[in-house]
Amino acid sequence: MLPLEYTPSPTRNGPVVYTDENMLSALRRLAEGEPTISRPIFNHRRSNTDACTALYEARFGSWNKALEMAGLETTMQPEQLQGVTTKWSQDQILQALTHCLAETGSTTLRRYEEWRKNQPDAATGLPSAASIRMRLGSWSHATFLACATWNPHHPFVERVIP
Repeated sequence: MLPLEYTPSPTRNGPVVYTDENMLSALRRLAEGEPTISRPIFNHRRSNTDACTALYEARFGSWNKALEMAGLETTMQPEQLQGVTTKWSQDQILQALTHCLAETGSTTLRRYEEWRKNQPDAATGLPSAASIRMRLGSWSHATFLACATWNPHHPFVERVIP
């Protein structure tokens, strides 16, 4: 029998954790002395070690809230979009996602788009994946909410899942 000795376990890269201050400092740094920074400019300037814009929106609630917390000026909504609200309510979006889940067994973005395009009322009756992400912040957040509210005993589910 071999003698026991301490051998460190192999290490692997884990998820990168950003503090609020790390993220806000990166915003200020990437603004490069300008009063604000847009998402596209941020994405152009950021390195692979900086958080992505989606994480800023998830962490702070919106891009403008992140800018405000960093002490930068918020960005104005384009004039043609001011006062515009989304066509889809959160309930309508979650209902579409749960229908997709019931009929396909999946809520991946690709599966949802394939399912949506094959529905008779796809052009007007179902939100696109882009609309869902815009309305709920991210695809993963939308599917999390849909799965949390999904009732497998609902009548439309039983015709697919016995």
